[in-house]
Amino acid sequence: MRRLAALAALAALALSLCACAGSTTAGAPRCLTGATPRVGRPAPDELLALMRRERERAVRAPSPLVRARILESLPGLFPDASDTVAEPRCREELAAENAAALRGEPLVFSRLLVARLRTVHDPRVLLPLAARGEERATAYQLGPDEPGPAPPRSLVRHLALASLPASWLVNDQAGRRLVLDRLREGADARELLLLHGAAAALLREPPSGDPARARGDAGPSLLRAWLPDLARRLDGPADRVALELVLRRLADVGTYAARFGVGPEARALVERVLAARGELPLTQGLAGAARDLAEVARGALHDLDVPQRSLAGADLPPPRRDRFRVWADWLDAEPAGGEVPAADALARVRDLDAELAALRFSAPRCRVIEELGQWLPPDEAPRRFDALVAPVLDGERVRLSTEALCRMRVALRLGGVDEARRVRLLLRLLSATPAQIGPRDTSGDEPRPALGAPLDEDPVGEVAARALAPNLGWIDRHADLRAWLEAQALAPVPSGARAAERWSLLQPAFERALALHASGGPEARPEAARAIVRAWMASIRAAEARQGAAHALAGEIASARLRALGEHGGRAGLADEVGAFLGERKDQRAAVIASYLLTL
Repeated sequence: MRRLAALAALAALALSLCACAGSTTAGAPRCLTGATPRVGRPAPDELLALMRRERERAVRAPSPLVRARILESLPGLFPDASDTVAEPRCREELAAENAAALRGEPLVFSRLLVARLRTVHDPRVLLPLAARGEERATAYQLGPDEPGPAPPRSLVRHLALASLPASWLVNDQAGRRLVLDRLREGADARELLLLHGAAAALLREPPSGDPARARGDAGPSLLRAWLPDLARRLDGPADRVALELVLRRLADVGTYAARFGVGPEARALVERVLAARGELPLTQGLAGAARDLAEVARGALHDLDVPQRSLAGADLPPPRRDRFRVWADWLDAEPAGGEVPAADALARVRDLDAELAALRFSAPRCRVIEELGQWLPPDEAPRRFDALVAPVLDGERVRLSTEALCRMRVALRLGGVDEARRVRLLLRLLSATPAQIGPRDTSGDEPRPALGAPLDEDPVGEVAARALAPNLGWIDRHADLRAWLEAQALAPVPSGARAAERWSLLQPAFERALALHASGGPEARPEAARAIVRAWMASIRAAEARQGAAHALAGEIASARLRALGEHGGRAGLADEVGAFLGERKDQRAAVIASYLLTL
C-alpha cells in the first residue's frame, strides 16, 4: 500500500509539473501577431520590437521581391530567450504560418513561396513537398522586378529537400523511404548532391553481419549502385554539377568499399581515373577539374589500401576548379533573376538608417548593419564605406566591440566599393598588433555574468582572415597584401589554439602567395617560393616533435602544408628535396597524396 501511495504521489507530482510546463508555454506572449512581445530583458526586447517593425514593412513593401527578401531575414531577428518563462514561440508560429500557406492546392509558385520555403524548417511540412511539391505547384509567376527566365517547378521540391536535416531523413520511416527511392532512381546530379548528406549517413550505418554479404543493407547496396553510375558520369559530358557529385561519391568509395566487400570493383574504377590523370570526358574544358579528380582518386586509393579507423567520409581537398556551390550558385540565388529597383533599395536603406539611429544594443544593431550591406545599391556603397568603417578606427588603433566586428565584416564584402579601399582595410586589420587593438567594449552587449575571453583570442584578425578567403584574387593584384602574407607564411605556426585557428583560415591565402611565386609569371620571385616551402617543412618537423602537446589545429595545418608541398614543391624547383621529405612520411595519408601531386 505504501508503495502504491508513493507511486500515486509521484504521478500527482508529475502531473503538476506537466501542468506548470503547459501553463508556461500557454502563457508565453504571441510573437508575430498582437501586441509586441516582451521577455523582460532589454536586448531581446529591442530585437523583438525590431522584428515586428520589419514584419510590418514586409506587408507594406512596394513589390513582391522586396517583401520576400525582408521576410527571409526575419528568423535572424528571433532572440534566444530560452532562459525566461515568457519566451515567445517565434519559430513555432512562423512554422505554423508557413505550413498553412504551403497546404494550398494548388501552390502558387512565386517569389513569396520561395521565401516561405527558405524560412520553414519543420520536417512535417517539408516532407510532402520534397516528395511531390512540383506536382502541386503552378508555373512560376514572375513579379514585376523579375526578368526571368522562370525557374522550373522542381525548385519547390529541391528547396524543401535542402531544408530537411539528413539525420532526420534517414531515421524517419517516410523520409528514409523517400531518400532511398531518390538515390536509387534519380539521375539529376543537383538533386543527388542535395541528398549526399543523407547518403553519407546511410553509409555510416553499421552493416548487419559480414560486410561482404550485407548487400541488402542500405549503405552497401547504394555503394554497389554508385560504381557503374560513376563510370557512366566519368564518360559523360563536362559538367560542373556532375563533377561535384562524382568527387563526393569517389571519396566515399575509398572510405567504404573495402568494408562493404566491393574493394576490387572500386579499385578498378579508381585506377582508371589515376591512369588518365583525371583527364576524362567529364573534366574536359573545366580548368583545374582533372587535377582535382586525380587528387581525390589518389586519396581513395590510399583509403582502399589502408582502411581508415573512422567511419566518417574523407574531406574533399581545396578546389582548383570553379566549384559548383549548391546554396550560393543555386538555392540562395534569385530564382528568376530579380533585381530590386534602385528607388526601392534606397527607401529600404532609409528605413534601416532610421533603425540604426534609434537602436541601443549590439544584437539588433548588427542585424541592421548586415541588412544595410545587402540593400545598399552599388553606386551608393562607395559613399557609405567610410561611414561604415569610421567607428571601427581610432587613429592608429582599432576599436574592439561586437558592433565593430559587424562593421568590419560588412565593409570588407561591400559590393561596389573599389577593391583597393577594401584591401587597405583588410591589411590594416590583419596587421594590427595586440597593442593597436583597444580593450573590448561591452557597453552595447546585453548585461550577462562576465565570461573571460581566451587570452590568445584575435577576433579582429579572424574577421579579416575570413573576409580574405573568398577573395584570394586580391593577393595576385596587391603587392602590399602579398608581402604581408609572405612574411607570415615564413613564421612559425602560433602555439595557442585561437591564434592557430586564424593561421588555419589564412592557409589558403599563404598557398596563393606561394603559387604566384612558383608560377614563373612576371610578379613571381622563385626565391620567395623556395623560402616558404623550406619554412613549411621546418614547421611540420616542429609540429611532429611536439605531437601530444599540440592542439588539433596544428595537425590540420601540418596536413594542409604537406599537401601544399606536393602541389607547389616541383614548380618551386625543390622536387627532389620535397620528394625526400615526403618519402620519410609515407605512412601519412597527406604525404602519400602530396607525393602523387609532385608527379603530376
